Amino acid sequence: MDHEAIGKVHNHASAENMEILPLWKQAISGIEITGIEDAMFTEEHSHYIVIHDPLKIKFPKSREELNRRFCALVGASVVSYIRQEGNMHYVRGLMAENGASVYSVLPYTSFDRIEDAKFPKSNMEARKLQAFKDILPLLHGKNILDVGCGLGTLSIKIAAMKTDALVHGIDLLESLMEQCRFNARIEGVANTKFVAASAYELPFQQGYFDSVTCFFMLHHLDNVPRALQDIKRVLKPGGEVFAAEPVDHFHDVQRYPEDWKKLFLDAGYVVEVWEKDKLSYIRATIGNVRKQ
Repeated sequence: MDHEAIGKVHNHASAENMEILPLWKQAISGIEITGIEDAMFTEEHSHYIVIHDPLKIKFPKSREELNRRFCALVGASVVSYIRQEGNMHYVRGLMAENGASVYSVLPYTSFDRIEDAKFPKSNMEARKLQAFKDILPLLHGKNILDVGCGLGTLSIKIAAMKTDALVHGIDLLESLMEQCRFNARIEGVANTKFVAASAYELPFQQGYFDSVTCFFMLHHLDNVPRALQDIKRVLKPGGEVFAAEPVDHFHDVQRYPEDWKKLFLDAGYVVEVWEKDKLSYIRATIGNVRKQ
């Protein structure tokens, strides 16, 4: 890039954890603007186009649009503006790694303005959010676990709505958990705790959680029964597991509501399963006790 940088990116994004790029549409990044007196961000615009260093990763040919947008000579991200703290401007949706240089910031103008940036395309995120809205009113208790939390978007939303609860999120990479903590801090949501861990070996004591959520996570696992057993271990008597899985999106094994019901029954749960909008919803507990 021949142009002079005007800022630096601060987040926990890396080549290791950015392969599932649509998740980063909800991540928060700081852009430290240096050497520029004119205001790059103002409250006049809610969205901006940020030109930054390209990603170091390459996506498969089936996702060539991602390579063109983020991995060529420069990257171009549409971001929503959050707030300013000194020289640091916090935005959501920046597809740039930690330490990347920023070269330009442009208002997201009327010819490109839409309710939400549609790039990269992912109808899974909209469906996951709908499942979250359906499940949120059912969650209860002081201790809630979100298994496979990714960047913590839904964990933080749960914590913001359930202010009396401590919401734990787990996923495999510590770098993802660092980004989750960063997101929660900038969102001002303190009742969260993020830990890098496997769904097969949850680092929690037996009977600790009142509610456990799994949003579009279980179908990624090679050994679903093993994960269900360890989730059952950390669940309180009367506690519940709430899961949602797409019927038409899967890895290796396509499962329908009756398949999920059998898996939970075989793991020793009492379970209800229903289908809505091509999603399998699962609500399960241990024994015959259900929290009202």
